[in-house]
Amino acid sequence: VTYVNVDMMISGLRAFREDPEVDPERLLVLSELTLNDLRSGGEIDETDFMDRVDLLCSLGQTVLISNHQEHYRLASYLAQFTRKKKIGIILGINNLARIFEEKYYENLNGGILESFGRLFGTNVKLLVYPSVNDDESLRTCENFSPAQHLVYLFKHLYDNQNIEDIKDAKVEHLHIISDNVIEMIKRGKSGWEEMVPNRVSKAIKAQSMFGYKPRIGVDID
Repeated sequence: VTYVNVDMMISGLRAFREDPEVDPERLLVLSELTLNDLRSGGEIDETDFMDRVDLLCSLGQTVLISNHQEHYRLASYLAQFTRKKKIGIILGINNLARIFEEKYYENLNGGILESFGRLFGTNVKLLVYPSVNDDESLRTCENFSPAQHLVYLFKHLYDNQNIEDIKDAKVEHLHIISDNVIEMIKRGKSGWEEMVPNRVSKAIKAQSMFGYKPRIGVDID
């Protein structure tokens, strides 16, 4: 859990609250982790997984553990409890790109159109957090480029506000990559503490999460 993740939660929730269909007094916020994203060599790394859950809980988040790799499956599950009320899914622009990859829907007779029907048919809005390109420009929905034959499908969803940019992201944090932070922790390099909330840093050190060991002497290159 880095400053990027925290800002994604806060700014995404703020954007969702502004939707006219949303009653701010009846919101339930969940941080979802899917088992499918944490496989190492085909097996779940249970320690790594529970460390992530504990860190989210330490920040006051309610964690939902699922086995739904596809967003439309997650949305269908959540829709059972919302009585057709609005569901907001906060995700990064790179995850949006994966949603538009048709290889994930080869098991559906209707392919990507069927999956999108299931996803957005449950009254879902995707709130998209930006990333930064190598030239330091922002990658957002405004310059997002799906496959050519899907451009008008994306435009339809974007124009109808089924997909929406998160406008007030803290761009100064976008250089932080979670995988890089974990690698720094494992290798005993300094500086990762500046990329995560203080409460997270303390928990990682106190519980020796992600292979953390107290540093002795100089940094390891």
